[in-house]
Amino acid sequence: IDDNLYFKIEKIKNPKYVFTRESSKNILDTLTIFPNGVQTMNSNIENLVESSINLGVIKTDNNKLKIISSIRSSVIEKKELIKNKLIDYIKNVNGIIEFKGDYPAWEFNENSIIREKCVKLYRELYKKEPKLEIIHAGLECGLFFEKMPFLDLISFGPNLYDIHTPDEKVSISSVNRVWDFLLALLKELK
Repeated sequence: IDDNLYFKIEKIKNPKYVFTRESSKNILDTLTIFPNGVQTMNSNIENLVESSINLGVIKTDNNKLKIISSIRSSVIEKKELIKNKLIDYIKNVNGIIEFKGDYPAWEFNENSIIREKCVKLYRELYKKEPKLEIIHAGLECGLFFEKMPFLDLISFGPNLYDIHTPDEKVSISSVNRVWDFLLALLKELK
């Protein structure tokens, strides 16, 4: 679906890297079977992705193929299941797997007291209903929750557009609203 996609095939004299026929088959098989996209959906909240993996970057390095991907899940066990499947698969193609840069799981808390306080405060300040969303993403709240699972956490922020693209932008007026809201919330929690 990308515009202007093209392939160029040319003969290279003295190539730096050459894959054997067997390695090429393993690479193609790996890319064909490698999990990509939504792996599980939340069974309690309609249309909420629970776990996913994306095939991010593929590159050659020192006569090896490297695949870099991101695993995300709001449920620790589901994330570990995806990791274990990858470990088993990569072993079968004689590959090496390494995990780093993990975003911990952060599961939706149905009984969040802080969320209710934020909703009440938002209604008072802006005389309208806040937009509440549960999203599937790696957020810093997961890092806090991993270390302090007793915390009642929420995430809120300004209006962002075209996230993770060269056209990413933020609404300046919404940044101001978020700042004002945060100050009011901190006073409320005092």
